[in-house]
Amino acid sequence: MFLRFGIRKCLFPVIRKTARTRVTSASFSRLVTGNVAKVAKTSIPSAVMFGVLGSGFYVGSVLANENTLETLLAEADELYEAMKYEDIYALLSAHKEVKHDEILWRLGRATYEKAKAAKTDDEKKVLYREALDYVEEALAINSENFAVHKWMSILIDYVYGYEGTKARISQSYNVKHHMEKACQLNPTDGTSRYLLGYWYYSIASIPWYQRKIASVVFATPPSGTYEDALEEFLHAEKLEPNFYSKNLLMIGKCYQILGKKEEAKQYLTRAMNYSAKTLDDKEAVDEATQLLKGM
Repeated sequence: MFLRFGIRKCLFPVIRKTARTRVTSASFSRLVTGNVAKVAKTSIPSAVMFGVLGSGFYVGSVLANENTLETLLAEADELYEAMKYEDIYALLSAHKEVKHDEILWRLGRATYEKAKAAKTDDEKKVLYREALDYVEEALAINSENFAVHKWMSILIDYVYGYEGTKARISQSYNVKHHMEKACQLNPTDGTSRYLLGYWYYSIASIPWYQRKIASVVFATPPSGTYEDALEEFLHAEKLEPNFYSKNLLMIGKCYQILGKKEEAKQYLTRAMNYSAKTLDDKEAVDEATQLLKGM
């Protein structure tokens, strides 16, 4: 209900190789913001005695020269850009005992992608739960990592979605909490604002029978309006102009629902004309095109 939308490129900090490698934040396409803490070098605990890292190795808590934690994360992010999810899963699974939040949330991300590609609901359910376990472990290690909170919000929704409508609704405040925490920790990240906007949009769109369930689950059911959603989508667009086709689409849809036809046409046209590089983009272009035809 809350996060069932295309998010292949969503929320994913990416390592960019520069003279001094930094962890940055990639949005839905390949845009980067820079307000993310650096990953400390050679922070592998001594309990992990041996392991493979790229083409080199580390022993105990000391990584061999260039084969730092940054190198591992950079390799994982490059594989993600190439959509080689099984390779990421294999790479990071070999290092999950390191117990580093940056490794674990990326392992959760790779497991999420594996779940999306799974052929049966039973497989998907197991993999989404596994992915959430990794990110929960990352959260226990570092509760100040905004990417961890983003992935908590996504994976909680997917996991509890398989438990039924009531279970999913029961987690709605928890999902929102993690979105808001991600926004707080990295206020310049447009994707966090997009997710929060979509939460409000989903709440505003809940059908009457699900609202009745929510009133049973909560003394004060979650509330949100299309105005709330629009505010967050516009905030995201201000932070990172034209960063994501579906943000433009959602702005247009909100304006249309609120009866602001000209503003709706403006953003839907921008979504329709967006350069479609991903499945998300194609879906946004197709939906915007159909909405404009009906206006």
